[in-house]
Amino acid sequence: MAHRIKVLAKRLTNFVIGLVMFVTSLFLIINVHVGLFDAIYTLNPYPFYFLGVIVGVERIFYSITGSTKIFSLIVGEGEGFFSIALMGIFLVFITFGIYIAVYTIFYSNAITMLVNGLDGASFLLFSLIIFKSWYK
Repeated sequence: MAHRIKVLAKRLTNFVIGLVMFVTSLFLIINVHVGLFDAIYTLNPYPFYFLGVIVGVERIFYSITGSTKIFSLIVGEGEGFFSIALMGIFLVFITFGIYIAVYTIFYSNAITMLVNGLDGASFLLFSLIIFKSWYK
């Protein structure tokens, strides 16, 4: 019974993080208007919001079905480099989370600042989930 509660808590945590990441990233994609030049050649975190939508959908899918097929598609199959891929994803997402959270000070709208901070926090929480699954 304790194992079942632990699994349900893990899925609920993943669902909340995935939902927050998906909703905040989608909100920021719609409301933050960035030109192509600014998205490519400046330090704007706008491209990371698209990654947040993809990973948010993956976390929601995992929490509902329990299937890791989409995550395996992102990370890759096989035992050889799986732990290295998890470590890389952890480092990338913790970096993106810190970067998005720090970039919050550059927005002038209070709602956009709040949503951007939540998006950065969801990236950080996702990286901690990856770390916990990697470092058992």
